[in-house]
Amino acid sequence: MGPGLSAHAPRPVRVRRLTADGRLRVVYAGRLTRAAPEALVVEAFWERPPLDLGYVRLETQDRFVEYFFPGRWFVIYEIHGHGDDRLKGWYCDITYPPQVSEDEIEIRDLALDLFVTPTGEVLVLDEEEFEALSLHERDPQAYASAREALRDLMGKVRRREPPFHQISSRGF
Repeated sequence: MGPGLSAHAPRPVRVRRLTADGRLRVVYAGRLTRAAPEALVVEAFWERPPLDLGYVRLETQDRFVEYFFPGRWFVIYEIHGHGDDRLKGWYCDITYPPQVSEDEIEIRDLALDLFVTPTGEVLVLDEEEFEALSLHERDPQAYASAREALRDLMGKVRRREPPFHQISSRGF
């Protein structure tokens, strides 16, 4: 599970999202609902104005169930609609492995993303931004780990491994 977070009753936790070069992007509060060696699960709510990404629209107070995997190069955000709690999909960030302390989870975003619709359609996003980081030259190991993380996520979707076990059979 890593240092810091222990498995007990749900409690507040702070999530810090950084850019690939370590600049702070956003800090938000969540509630740690599960801490196990394989994953930390945080519930948080979208506190910003509505945002239309083209493939999903985020609304104020949408509920996020966030999966952080110690030692892994990705984070999965399961998005549920405010009001009806309808599954909107999963937004997956390719990141350096999360850094975990007693009351905080910190991730460094590598720009490469994956969005999975409730019916299992997969959209790879921001490859140009990822390539612009020049990790293949500056940090070849991180580049290879990020690409492997993307392949791993797509395999999890294909196999419908949790949390993707909720993919609707419609459209398949």
